[in-house]
Amino acid sequence: MTPNSNALHTQDDMWHNEDPRYDRAAGAWLGAAWAACLVGAEPPVITELAHPAGHSGGAALLSQLIDTALRDVRTPGTIAASAPAAGERAWAQALRDTIATGTVPARDAAVPESSPLATAWQAVLGTPIPRLDPARRVFPCSHLAEAAHSAHAAGGDEAAMYAGALAGARWGASAVPLQAHRRLADIVDPGPILRRAVVLARGSAPSIWPEQEHHYEDRTDPSIARPFRAQHPHDHGLTLANLSHMRADQHTEAVVSLCRIGTADTPARVPPRDRVEVWLIDTDGANPNLHFVIDEAARMVAALRGEGKRVLLHCAAGQSRTPAVAAHYAALACGTDAVQALRTIIPALGGHLDTPELSRTVAALNGVGLADPARELFPQGVPPRRHQATRG
Repeated sequence: MTPNSNALHTQDDMWHNEDPRYDRAAGAWLGAAWAACLVGAEPPVITELAHPAGHSGGAALLSQLIDTALRDVRTPGTIAASAPAAGERAWAQALRDTIATGTVPARDAAVPESSPLATAWQAVLGTPIPRLDPARRVFPCSHLAEAAHSAHAAGGDEAAMYAGALAGARWGASAVPLQAHRRLADIVDPGPILRRAVVLARGSAPSIWPEQEHHYEDRTDPSIARPFRAQHPHDHGLTLANLSHMRADQHTEAVVSLCRIGTADTPARVPPRDRVEVWLIDTDGANPNLHFVIDEAARMVAALRGEGKRVLLHCAAGQSRTPAVAAHYAALACGTDAVQALRTIIPALGGHLDTPELSRTVAALNGVGLADPARELFPQGVPPRRHQATRG
């Protein structure tokens, strides 16, 4: 993609900050790449999917079709020009419709029955979606992995990658397991894939995420602007912080980011496989895979700590998403009661409960009900926050 070839032209073109199409657009490309890892595709295949060198077929063709589907989601006419074959055009249109609406359409008869495209499409439509049971770690978005496995069994690596793209567009980048980001990072950096997908779908705007070098840099909110860190009360090898501290940190060996970050935000000295970006929005109702995401984030922290690394866990202000994931980590890895961990960690970070869904989710993952987090966690009143928080 040439710079600004898909640039935004007016304020009306802008997607709002929590638009679910961001997640789904990134999910299409990351889902395909992760499915390739999942079924054991060779590294050159994954590299070609991320950086296609031609359009002869296989991963390169899939990459071309993803690019076509993403390129300005609001302009249907670009499909016909970029995908001349009827079956490929139908599949690219289905991927675009899934990104735009979150629903996978019925299979189009124009797609040849025996093709990887048809096999993948049928696998995504035919694979059952699990019912959420957070305490048992059963998540609806695990359909992404199951669909990729089903497609692989029926049609091999190519079908699995096509299924990963379509199911990834259905569930979003937030449904891709975080260990997949690390596996991908050993072959290709997943960060540029995510950014390219979002920019193609939304349009280019270099002054905002995901193209800007430093996210939140223009915020005057002291909870973000002033560096803050604290050690996890149950694991002193885990630092809990805000984005400002993360940018300047000189000691951490791995970073788990719970907020959007700029292209130059993470310290370059941290290897790509140890820089993990989590798709988590600090707003009730804005995270379609919330239980999965919080569980994945906490387990990723546990995996990195299990490797003996000093880990930094942060969000924008370090007051909402960070204490939630830190509390679930305490329950998973430190044997601490999850509700008690929330009671301890939120005040320790000067946190808040402006997004009560986060605390309710931590409790649910640990088999506990928490209908009114503020009242049940802090019956004497929620402790004062460190500074006024800003979401994003």
